[in-house]
Amino acid sequence: MYPFRSKLTVLVSVVALALLFHSGLFCAPALSETVVSWGMDNYNQVTDTPTGTDFTTIAGAVFHSLALASDGSITSWGRNTNGQVTNTPVVTGYQAIAGGYRHSLALASDGSIHSWGSDSDNQVTDTPIGTGFTAIEAGYYHSLTVSSDGSITSWGQDDFNQVTDTPTGIGFTTIAAGFGHNLALASDGSISGWGRDDRSQVTDTPSGTGFTAIAAGIYHSLALASDGSITSWGLDDDNQVTGTPTGTGFTAIAAGGNYSLALASDGSIVSWGRNDFGEVTGTPTGTGFTAIAAGSFHSMALIPEPSTGLLSLIGLALLPLWRRNLRRCSS
Repeated sequence: MYPFRSKLTVLVSVVALALLFHSGLFCAPALSETVVSWGMDNYNQVTDTPTGTDFTTIAGAVFHSLALASDGSITSWGRNTNGQVTNTPVVTGYQAIAGGYRHSLALASDGSIHSWGSDSDNQVTDTPIGTGFTAIEAGYYHSLTVSSDGSITSWGQDDFNQVTDTPTGIGFTTIAAGFGHNLALASDGSISGWGRDDRSQVTDTPSGTGFTAIAAGIYHSLALASDGSITSWGLDDDNQVTGTPTGTGFTAIAAGGNYSLALASDGSIVSWGRNDFGEVTGTPTGTGFTAIAAGSFHSMALIPEPSTGLLSLIGLALLPLWRRNLRRCSS
């Protein structure tokens, strides 16, 4: 009976939502996340990417991938020579995932660790027992975890002292593993490196504090500073160091075998380095991506999409503001 009033109500509602999203005073509910993959597909690590819109976390292994759903269940796909896909646990409640060459790890809600796949270097049988672990990471044949006090435990292959040279002490928050070297980020933002160092992937680790994220490839590494700038070091045969983008405002980094990824503040993805399988040129365009991950020759990203009903409510015009608000509130 009152079409003008109805249209005015909708207009006022849309403007109000826009102001709330832009102000940051209101946090939008999390959107459903879809996984996008590109790069090498020899083991269907791209074509077997799971469909659905309920994923929250992704992890790239050498030739396989993992994704974590909102209920804490895990989906794995790609190469399956040692049960790294078929032996994926089927329960829910996991909160973190990691993948190595032919093995994987998952962190449960109580802080316990579950490992499966190849056990060639005891990367499964030596998995620490107990609870209270807060982070996990997988190298090619070794793994790492951080305890609630910030101490690091490493196990598996030790050919390059990637296990025995693990730093002692507490206060570490984040870990990253390459082929034979590791990185750890301390609470003050300083970085420690150890293990294989034939390409200066350890000795060239930047000094100082204020770093917020780390990533390790086969022979190179990256760090993200508090201003969103990126530092890279190690092997540079494919410009994985010299090709590092300049500028600030990046929010996440990931290291593949001989290439790297970075997520910008608008949710766009930048890739550089080796490009044998479209690791760089296959990078999706556009904005709104919320997470990135890299295997040795393939990559993944998460893109949030609202439900049909929600999209009808906020409108296509508000979708960029919705995504920006989501990133601000989750950072």
